[in-house]
Amino acid sequence: MKIISSILLNAFILFLIAFLLSSNDDMGITNGVVLWCKDCSYFSSEAWKTYIIGWVILWLINLTIKPLLKLVSLPFFFLFFWLTIFIVNAIVLKLFSYIINDILWIHEISYTIEGWVNFVIAVAIFTILNMVYSLLFFKK
Repeated sequence: MKIISSILLNAFILFLIAFLLSSNDDMGITNGVVLWCKDCSYFSSEAWKTYIIGWVILWLINLTIKPLLKLVSLPFFFLFFWLTIFIVNAIVLKLFSYIINDILWIHEISYTIEGWVNFVIAVAIFTILNMVYSLLFFKK
């Protein structure tokens, strides 16, 4: 049950980031989160396939690299709790974008966060929703 909820929540987090921070030419917002797939309206099956593939990549990063980042940042964690979590999640999102766009080259899938302001907002959304997820599903 936890794996299914994790899949759905992380796919929803990617959807929410892409939806809230999408570029909008009508309003003059050119930077944002660019989700590119074959038929990429935000609610299409192709877009959700992209979110699920993104979740798998995020799951692998959270399983392997994030614990190492937390271990390296442990001395700073006690001094700057929120900032350290924010920076670790920023590295995870940047690494996610790099893996999905530059390493894997999955046909017809791209996920890019353009602009520093959008990146900071995306990391904030990612951090808050992951903390809520952790509180809801991993309490003893």
